[in-house]
Amino acid sequence: MEPAQDDIAAATIILDQTVGIYRTAALAVAARAGVADHLDRPRTAAELADTTGMDAASLRRVMRMLASQGIFREDAQGLYHLTPAAVLLRSDASPSLRSAVIMFSEDYMWRSAGHLGDAVREGSSAFEQLYGKPFFEWLGTDPEAASTFHASMVGLSETGIEKVIDAYDFPATGTVVDVGGGRGSLLRAILERNRRLEGVLQDDRSALREHVLDTVQTAERWRLEEGSFFDTVPVGGDVYILKHIIHNWGDEQATAILRNCRSAMKTDARVLIIDPVLPDPGTPHFGWALDLVMLSTLTGKERTRQEFEKILNAAGLRIGTVLPVRTLGEYSIIEAVAA
Repeated sequence: MEPAQDDIAAATIILDQTVGIYRTAALAVAARAGVADHLDRPRTAAELADTTGMDAASLRRVMRMLASQGIFREDAQGLYHLTPAAVLLRSDASPSLRSAVIMFSEDYMWRSAGHLGDAVREGSSAFEQLYGKPFFEWLGTDPEAASTFHASMVGLSETGIEKVIDAYDFPATGTVVDVGGGRGSLLRAILERNRRLEGVLQDDRSALREHVLDTVQTAERWRLEEGSFFDTVPVGGDVYILKHIIHNWGDEQATAILRNCRSAMKTDARVLIIDPVLPDPGTPHFGWALDLVMLSTLTGKERTRQEFEKILNAAGLRIGTVLPVRTLGEYSIIEAVAA
């Protein structure tokens, strides 16, 4: 008996999702080999294999699959071209997602994803079950993994910075505190756009060592503050930014971070959380998949507006407004004020 057309369509959806891991694996092969870096001109798979040390026939199979997804373009002569997506895989792109692709294809990420069922059964991080310690603690013991992770965070953070700044009306004067701000790319862009603002970049010593604020024209407008946001945050800020921070942590830890911000901020200051805000159930959104990354690897989660309200209220804050930002991953800016 021939399957009904609807059954074929349904089966196609399931099978397409099932083999999705191989699309991810192929993308990782291209990123690790630096294929996009070698496409200064259109090249064949054989030419790319020669420059990257790959087997030509096997690389062609990877490249033609990626071309079918619009990541590269294959012409009638078998030459591969860069596309706007492929440009983001170049190591010299600004921003570049090459390190992020590599990081998400590291063994510890593959293993954690493969043990997602354990996380669902136990209600705890699969990574912690596999490696015996929380992700960020483990990362501190592996310099190579830490280097790849931090490089990927830089690429992800720098993607769409201008759109974040465009979306929010920063005050003309005052102090912006970037809590857990890494190298300070976002804070630098804010200070360059708003010449009367001052800034404080808080993070641990290893992150601050590679900060980029020294390119801001007036050094007196910014300072560094080493420390953990679980202990304290800089006092007296007018705007506190938590970009890609809160979603890394469960409700108790996230509330502790926000409570520290509430204690340090001025009465009329604001806290900006830049994370996905999950939409209504069934609505396509990048955050649903990212939520499973959090479940399998960390102890955090992506949240709905109501879930953000819960942790903010527990910290003595309330939502003022939520601004969607049409940038990488469909993030939002959640502005919170004193309750």
